[in-house]
Amino acid sequence: MSPTLNALRANHSATELVAHQLVPLLDRFRELQAPNGAVTRDPDEAHRLLERIVPLVATTAAAAQVPGLGEAFAADTQEWRERGLDQQPTYDRTLQTYRPPRGDGVTFFCAPLLATNGPAPRGHFLECFLAYREEPEECLRLEQDYPHPKNKCQSSRLLYGSKGLREGNCIVFFPENIAAATKVQSQDYALFFFNKFSDIYLSFTMPAVERLFGPRDLITGEERWRSLSLSPEAFYRARCVWGYLHDYHHHRGPRPFDENLQIKLNWFVGLLEETKVDCQTMLTCLEPGVPFGIEVLEFALFERMLRYPQQPDCTTNFDAGTGVLLFQWLLSQGAIRPRAGQQGLDLDRDTLVAALKGLIARVEELERITDDARYKAEAKTFVRTLVPEGEQPGHRFRLPEDYRTHVGLRPSDRILSFDSLVY
Repeated sequence: MSPTLNALRANHSATELVAHQLVPLLDRFRELQAPNGAVTRDPDEAHRLLERIVPLVATTAAAAQVPGLGEAFAADTQEWRERGLDQQPTYDRTLQTYRPPRGDGVTFFCAPLLATNGPAPRGHFLECFLAYREEPEECLRLEQDYPHPKNKCQSSRLLYGSKGLREGNCIVFFPENIAAATKVQSQDYALFFFNKFSDIYLSFTMPAVERLFGPRDLITGEERWRSLSLSPEAFYRARCVWGYLHDYHHHRGPRPFDENLQIKLNWFVGLLEETKVDCQTMLTCLEPGVPFGIEVLEFALFERMLRYPQQPDCTTNFDAGTGVLLFQWLLSQGAIRPRAGQQGLDLDRDTLVAALKGLIARVEELERITDDARYKAEAKTFVRTLVPEGEQPGHRFRLPEDYRTHVGLRPSDRILSFDSLVY
């Protein structure tokens, strides 16, 4: 039985330091920053806050047993102050120093970082988190049938964090999220806060599923969607399975992600990469013996198609683009279709499987192109057949008429707070 969240918080000295001392200072510092991380308001107050933040980071890092983080953070902060806080921060020492724990255990981090899908505005604000790495036994069992060649993903439970992690839908921390002068060439880790997922899924995703597809599970034929049946702990464990399989597929195929990081950060190439690996994950989930297989399939399908495009910044949001692409493909293949003579959509399992296989084959055909420039160009051409060009400067795409008609754009202004997590 896993320890409760309250027990984890109560039994670790770093919790008090983060929740009651460091976070209030960081949340105040955030108010002085622009989205690029530079301080644009009250520099004297910013310097005073950093005088308090730096020693607290060192103390907390020592309590959480994260070696070298306090020293690296102090050196990067001192360099930033000397250059001028009105300049963009570069925390290269902190980037190079931090690593998550090798096994289950507490971890801590602090630096200017991008909280993907966190609260607006998005940017490189000074943030921190305290988390507990916990790999469920389901993932350990998966390794036997689906051995990961270079597993660098860490499942964790967020214990507490500053605003960008504590509020909103950010559940991931990558090294490339850290504000630094050095470009990350290869991911050494990917830390996920999967205990945030149940609230997000139940608050935003499933209401959209039931509005569009109805209450009956169209994948299994059961009276209720299978992914609604999970306890908070089971949600975490199942979400970890999705995370493992997603990353497993990232490291396979003609152009594995970790060996082609910079080209796969290209927007069009990346869109196809993310969509492809979730299609592969969904197909894997239909294999016998995959823990929470149907639940994970539903997570991947509906999160990507129905929740990601409902981000308030939809047409500039990468994940939203993947969701629109997947929906448009499945609609074009007949896996999703409008209900005849009535509102709502139908979903056919057999056609879904065929459509997922077809999209994977198309993306991998592009990945076999050895010339990088041609690969990027043809990836863009294919994406644009499904996700049309944006109408305003800075907008990556516009919402296709099919998506607007059948799903609609209903971004919620509700921001989830994770001060009190269930698990």
